[in-house]
Amino acid sequence: MEGERHTAEPSEGGRPDEPAAGGGDELIGATLEGLRRAAVEVEQIATAAETLQRALLPADFAVVPGITFAGRYLASGEETQVGGDWYDVIGLRDGKAGIAIGDVVGHGIHAASRMARLQSAVRAFALEGLRPGLVLERTSWFAFEDERPTMATMLYAVVDPDAGTLRAASAAHPPPLIIDPDGGASFAEGPRGSPLGARQYAAYEESVIAVEPGSAVVLYTDGLVERPGVSLDEGLERLRHIASSLPPGPEALCEELVDAALAGTRPRDDVAVLVARLDPPLTERLELGVEADPQSLARVRRALSRWLRGSGVDGSDAYELIVACGEACANAVAHAYPVGQARFELTAGRDGDVIEIVVRDYGRWREPESPHSRGLKLIRDLSDELAIDRASTGTTVTIRRKVEVQR
Repeated sequence: MEGERHTAEPSEGGRPDEPAAGGGDELIGATLEGLRRAAVEVEQIATAAETLQRALLPADFAVVPGITFAGRYLASGEETQVGGDWYDVIGLRDGKAGIAIGDVVGHGIHAASRMARLQSAVRAFALEGLRPGLVLERTSWFAFEDERPTMATMLYAVVDPDAGTLRAASAAHPPPLIIDPDGGASFAEGPRGSPLGARQYAAYEESVIAVEPGSAVVLYTDGLVERPGVSLDEGLERLRHIASSLPPGPEALCEELVDAALAGTRPRDDVAVLVARLDPPLTERLELGVEADPQSLARVRRALSRWLRGSGVDGSDAYELIVACGEACANAVAHAYPVGQARFELTAGRDGDVIEIVVRDYGRWREPESPHSRGLKLIRDLSDELAIDRASTGTTVTIRRKVEVQR
């Protein structure tokens, strides 16, 4: 009938506008399960990003005679905000060290992966022996032209332990902090260029800073100094004040600097800190434990050269002692350890005008193919006394030579 209202009969089990029994619980359960899976996925992504970051940080620093390193990385308090902070130490062929620290713009696994690409590029350019400004220029071009353009702040510097200098270039990164042996702390201010990847043809100026033995160079990312409501200048001044009262040892300095700067709070941004300390003036004795590897010989020569200079031995005396010692160390590598990995020890001391160098290995002595070994003959010619003690537990070579000491 026209105008008549019709009402549907209720179906069994409830009114027509009600879901079937149990439907609401199933919907809520499905929603909660979706949220749980999303939370697990977010946690997995954050964990993967942090794992990638930590894997790319150096587990063992390059061995550079005259410099001791320490580093620390601390993820932010927000698990989903893992970023692209990193640091690296690169042993250069001329006995210097390249030190780098950077902060990729963005967060999460994509920032961490871009950080990995930049780190590889920096290391490749640094190993070419390029000066810091050129390393940044080429890295910035790489970041700009990459299929996934990247922006980052970065500081790269070359530390020369013999000259006592730090040559640095900055891509909009906070300045290095220099802590002298007496605890005085100051920032090594210099030109700050544009961030990496911000411009196609970026140029970076360099600054050279004198760093005396016993001083520490501290590189850090802005997570260490930035706080809500606090200006960057205030954060830097607070860091400088904290650093002036910390212990000189690199490991303790690194740990306590981070702890004091964060004051027991979890950082809102990632924190990376790298400390490079120029070893204090050499003592009366030089003591080295060295891997029995041909690549270690250059490091031994540099360490012995620094010690001889510090002991007042120069010129032909120093040169010939380095050659003689190098032959003894080469014998330890070539003859004492035919297979496998091992170590040998070198000690050197001065008694008046006599230098004594002892090279000791723990391998099995192998007689030279020729009874007139050129290596042993060279060591004898360059020494006043040569003693070789062969035993089942290893071989000890002792070299003594009278020298002219510079007063």
